[in-house]
Amino acid sequence: MQPFRSFGESDDPWFRVGQLAATTTVIVSAMSVACMFVWAFEGFERPITQKLILISSSRFGSVGEGEIWRLVTWPLPTDPGLWPLLLIAVFWMLGSQLEALMGRVRYTFFLLILTVVPALIMTALELVDIYGAAFGLRYVELGVLVAFATHYSSIRFWPGIPAWGLAGIIVGMAMLEAISARGEYDFILTVIMAVLAPLLLRALGHAEQHEWIPKFPLPVRLGGGSYRRPPAGQRRRHQTRRRSTHLTSVKPPPPPPPGEVAAQAKIDALLDKMGEHGLESLTEAERRSLEDLSKRLRDKRDRD
Repeated sequence: MQPFRSFGESDDPWFRVGQLAATTTVIVSAMSVACMFVWAFEGFERPITQKLILISSSRFGSVGEGEIWRLVTWPLPTDPGLWPLLLIAVFWMLGSQLEALMGRVRYTFFLLILTVVPALIMTALELVDIYGAAFGLRYVELGVLVAFATHYSSIRFWPGIPAWGLAGIIVGMAMLEAISARGEYDFILTVIMAVLAPLLLRALGHAEQHEWIPKFPLPVRLGGGSYRRPPAGQRRRHQTRRRSTHLTSVKPPPPPPPGEVAAQAKIDALLDKMGEHGLESLTEAERRSLEDLSKRLRDKRDRD
């Protein structure tokens, strides 16, 4: 199982602003927060956000009327409030783990498909007189939650609820809420997200333990397994060796010191235990030890 990272930490950002790693998750979360301020100050007519949301044919325009950018922009407009802010925070926490698992390119592809495909389906449903509107990270965050629970199904949340159980409760409540409000549009969009997320995750080469989920073929670059980007120090050494190969032979790197080997072995043992029995199987001391050892090895490799 891919080890957990500190939230927001990444070896594979698009760029850095000081110490901040600008990953896809961070960029989307920041844009959603910025849209809260736009929503608050643009006025009652909402000339900006009304042009971004996914909406059926109306005086505001729609994809069917040629405004195709709505296929991509609809998760960004966010009305100010505590609940939308909490959804953004959950998206950031779970999304950062999935992005560390997949790598920035495949995770961006994952989010793009999770955004565009449901929007296309909902636009097509206008032909059978199903109308509605969607905006904010609510539905995309739901897909990210389902994908996270599919891959990390043994992880447990307080008070001992497994990830798959928590995702099932949240999806079920979202469906029940849509049925109660007679929201046919919301119900269908929720079902699409709940089904598409695990299918897409499997197609990208993850959640291999769930063989019952169909796996659709994707290009080799996208359909691989877990992404593991080498530490920065290791990448620099590799690039230097490649540039100097035509000038001189390269000596093999020295073996890691015994202390580093022992630390890595202990980390592997704790990760195996967590993968088999869940996060709660680790004692408080073991969790601290896992965090300390992981940080120590990362710091050492970065220095090297």
